[in-house]
Amino acid sequence: MVEGFVYVSDDRPGPLTGARAGERVKTPSWDPPWIVLAHHLDAVIVPRWPGRLFRVRSVPPSSDEERIALARAAAGVKADASYTRVFAVDVVAELRPGILFGPNGDAVAEVLECARLLTEPVAYELTAARHPSADQAYSRAWQRWLSEQPNGAQYRSSDHSNVLATPGAGPVSSPIRCGFTVLWTRVVDSARQRAGSAAFTIDAEDEEDEEVLLDPWTTAASALLDAAMALGAPDLVDPADAAVLTAARGVIARCPRSTR
Repeated sequence: MVEGFVYVSDDRPGPLTGARAGERVKTPSWDPPWIVLAHHLDAVIVPRWPGRLFRVRSVPPSSDEERIALARAAAGVKADASYTRVFAVDVVAELRPGILFGPNGDAVAEVLECARLLTEPVAYELTAARHPSADQAYSRAWQRWLSEQPNGAQYRSSDHSNVLATPGAGPVSSPIRCGFTVLWTRVVDSARQRAGSAAFTIDAEDEEDEEVLLDPWTTAASALLDAAMALGAPDLVDPADAAVLTAARGVIARCPRSTR
């Protein structure tokens, strides 16, 4: 048996949709998609927000046929991988998904909710409220974090005012794990849902015609990233930088809230 964690996005139904603690959940067949059980919180992938987080325990195979199917599912997975593919789990407990973003992850989750429900008028408010020195304060927090990472020195010479993640610097990719990347994705989704193509332009220098997010959405995203840094990793910011990074906190507090 393997014990670990499974995250389920609200917009991607799967075997654990609607699951409750104490239940046994099984995939409908032994074909993919399987249940991907992360061995520790840092290994949990959060492709979308919001979602539910479960602590689970794998169920041993009950037949030779199932054992063979499990071996087939494990093909190509490295022995030291941080996850296991399984067909059935016992749900031990449901956890607050905010813990995926670190010890102060609940505060990050609040900022994520603002990003998820972001409207164009609120995006303009966030843009107006963002402090002019926020880029420098955000970059300083990244530099402090990198100074604590085992492989962080090689990244410290860069400007980090727009950085979402630095894979390879340490055990996790950012001060709030995957939080910055998830937040940016949610702002892009909100812009697409509420402004459509008007929220984007095409990068003329990109051979693949990559879309570029426009203002007010892009500066609003930066304001939310600032707040996520200050609230999610308060040990990385001094009082002056904390004030700069949370300049838009009043706007964030007035953001719509989910009733889910």
